[in-house]
Amino acid sequence: MIVLNTLVILAISGLFFKQAAGVYPRLFCFALLVKMAMAVSLGLVYLYYYTANDTWLFFTDATTLADYARHDFGSYLKFLWNNDPSSVIEISNMQERSLFLVKIVSFFSFISNNNYWITAIYFSLISFIASWNLFRVIARNFDNSQSAAALAFLFFPSVIFWSSGLVKETLALAGIYFVALVFIKTIKSEKIFWWEWITTFLAFYAVWNLKYYWAALFLAVVITSILVFFLQKKIKLLSQYRLFGWSVIFILLSGIVSLLHPNFYLNRFLDVLITNHNDFLRISRPDGIIHYYNLSSSWWSVFINSPWALLSGLFRPVLGEASGATSIVASIENLFLFVLVIACLFRKWTMKDNLLLLSSGVYIVLLCIFLALSTPNLGTLSRYRVGFLPFFIFIIAYRNPLLDYLLDRFK
Repeated sequence: MIVLNTLVILAISGLFFKQAAGVYPRLFCFALLVKMAMAVSLGLVYLYYYTANDTWLFFTDATTLADYARHDFGSYLKFLWNNDPSSVIEISNMQERSLFLVKIVSFFSFISNNNYWITAIYFSLISFIASWNLFRVIARNFDNSQSAAALAFLFFPSVIFWSSGLVKETLALAGIYFVALVFIKTIKSEKIFWWEWITTFLAFYAVWNLKYYWAALFLAVVITSILVFFLQKKIKLLSQYRLFGWSVIFILLSGIVSLLHPNFYLNRFLDVLITNHNDFLRISRPDGIIHYYNLSSSWWSVFINSPWALLSGLFRPVLGEASGATSIVASIENLFLFVLVIACLFRKWTMKDNLLLLSSGVYIVLLCIFLALSTPNLGTLSRYRVGFLPFFIFIIAYRNPLLDYLLDRFK
């Protein structure tokens, strides 16, 4: 089975190479190899370094389902749509989003004969296809953006590490990429093929079931920008006051989106946020958390703590507070990001695609703030923030004078 699955993975990679490598064949191959290596690395890190083995627990449950499929495939297919798994088979993780991931993993476990590494590589291949397609669309639509897009979506260490292998972020970020791809093509008036619409629908469905808060915010931002993009052609006043119009539509859509999940209901949203925050405080070391000023479930408290949450979500841990190998790596990354932000102040460039910049900025800022408030553990936050981090990296790296200088020196 290992040989057969290896051949299948090579065949899929080869077909995708012919279809999508374009003028970047070496970059394609190198990025794919790095992505596969990260899938294996994540499994090894969880196996030998972390005490909480999420990825291996997911896989253990998935193998149970895969074994059940070999015993009774018809009942297994019914179970995939069954919201009451206890009536069919017992697995250890009954949490809804985790169960959704386990069901997907079980399919790859079934075809790989319960091989963790092959299954992880399949996941990584899906993630690579999504990130490479987004890279191509960005490189095609933004002048001289190849280096910034490659850094943000293909090579930034924590992004590719946490979006490879058997974790929720792998498929969730791939789903965000597919939706972002269609969004950019819409704004740029590019043709969108029927299979891209189907892929986007399935991708959003996966994101919603794995990271519904990513999906909800991204959906509100994307639909707002698309509406403004089309309405401003017919309403001149909207084109003159685009920011105000965008804000009004976004607030209205956010109110509608808040009805899609109980945790978004306005009467309980802040309570859920603070409950998650307090749960993390109880299981975290004092030196590895973000300390806020009298944080409580009131909008005023959230407002006054938001700037610190934003800074912490983007740039912490810093070198002075890092402890442990993964924390030190994260702090080095954050120092690099901070330097790029400072270098942006000297950038001689005005972005013409204001809608794309505004959409990305709102998504980055809001998701960063609420993730940092609800997840004050810096280690966990370094993983969760991959939902917005690639877009932040691209914005600060695009035509960054320091990065351009370093790339010229490297060449």
